[in-house]
This record gives sequence, structure tokens and C-alpha cells, in this order.
Amino acid sequence: MVFDTSVSGVAALFPSQDGFSQVTTGATPSACYIRRRMKPNNTRLRLNLGCGLRTHPDWVNVDGSWNARLARHPLFRKVLCYLHLLTAEKASVQWSRDVFIHDIRKPLPFPDCSADVVYASHVLEHLYREQAEKLALESFRVLAPGGIVRIIVPDLHAMIREYEGDSPFGELSPAKKAISPADLLNERLLMRSPSPPRNSFLLRVYEAWEDFHSHKWMYDEQSLTDLLRSAGFVDLAGRDYADSSIANIKDIEDASRIQNGAGVCIEGRKR
Repeated sequence: MVFDTSVSGVAALFPSQDGFSQVTTGATPSACYIRRRMKPNNTRLRLNLGCGLRTHPDWVNVDGSWNARLARHPLFRKVLCYLHLLTAEKASVQWSRDVFIHDIRKPLPFPDCSADVVYASHVLEHLYREQAEKLALESFRVLAPGGIVRIIVPDLHAMIREYEGDSPFGELSPAKKAISPADLLNERLLMRSPSPPRNSFLLRVYEAWEDFHSHKWMYDEQSLTDLLRSAGFVDLAGRDYADSSIANIKDIEDASRIQNGAGVCIEGRKR
């Protein structure tokens, strides 16, 4: 089952003039999904964009990957694996079936001012810069005044520090110590794999078509702050793991994505 993520499919949930109201009607799959994530005392949404495996029932967990789409069809996943159209490694990953399917490279299917929080961890770097700018603008649009945005990306500055001889990621394994600084930097950047795809022809076509898993544009604290400021956000500041104005952020935040140089986190708000 794939949720109806068209703007018209979700907009009926928010009939008031400002795009937001208490949900009392609507029977589309998307309406039911969103209603389950609304608390009686606070009905605005908490959006977890590009959620991957980090989901929580209090959030609208948004992901557009094929693994997320296939989560409800285990038999079909096995068939794809048998036909070598899906690797065994990817087929074995246990995805939540409770994901709101949407490609975040497209406009977000939520009305204006319908969310209290927009969160994305290690997602923005998978987008081209222009796509990231559009997602930042869309995040601003769907947030209500005072709403919080929190974005985490791999830390480009930490990678450069390591290349120059520093140790922002802590003690390296013997295998990584044997790699030249340039090759290690390329591994950290994840722009491309060192080898061309060796899977089936159809899988190579699919990966070329999607091309979402590689990194497209990297950020440090300043460039990520500038991106969010250009979208209209204010009070932007770097944050550490679990240091947030968002209640219960640990429900979806992974410490290993921020700590020990793994990521830079910027949080701000819509005025």
C-alpha cells in the first residue's frame, strides 16, 4: 500500500484558511496516516524527512526510496532478489512498513503552516544544491510560525581537517590508517564508489535512474547555515546531539550521525 501523497490528497486534512485545522474527516490512506500521528493537544505535524530506518509513531516518517516502497511487499522483494534486481544485502534490511512514501526532491505534499517541526538527518547531501535549496524553501513553507527546522549533514570541515592530519573522527582502524589521506577523503565524501557497478543490467539502469545514494553536495556549519538562512529561517545555531528545542528528539536522532566528527547540526526557526 502506497499513501496518496499528492497535495490534493493531503490538503483536505487542513481546510482552514491558514492551511491547518483539527482533523475530523477524511478517509484517504494519507489522511489516516497523518491523523494517527497527531496528538489531541497538538495536531500539527512533526516531519522526519528521509527517515530511512529511524522512524517513530509520533512523527510523519517520510521516505521515497524503493526499499521503503517495497517494505510492505516482502514476497516481491524476494522475487527481485532472485532476479538479481535487488541485492541480497538491501533485501535483508528490515524497513518499517509505517512510512509516508514521498520523493523529497519534489514539493512536500503538506499544506502551508501544517507542521511544528521539520527534521532531516544525513539527507541534504544526497541532493544537488538546487534541490537542497528547494527543500529548504518547502520546509519553511510547511512550518507554522515559530516552527523548528533541524538539519544534520556529514561535516565537510571535519573531513578536511582529517585530510590535513588532524583526528576529528577519533582513532582510526588499522585498515583506515593504511589508506592514503586522499583516498580516505574520497571515502568520506561518498561521491562515487571506487568501482563501477557490477550488478545486473537492469539494476544498473535503476541505480543510474535514481542516483540518490551518492552524495551530491557537501556542507560545513557555515554553508548549511547560509542555505537555511536564505530560505528565511532565523535564530540558526550549531547544536550537539540531543541539544534541541524539539521535545523528545532522541526518539529519532542517532548519536553516531553527529558525534565524533560524523556530522554538523544546525537548528533554527521560522519567525
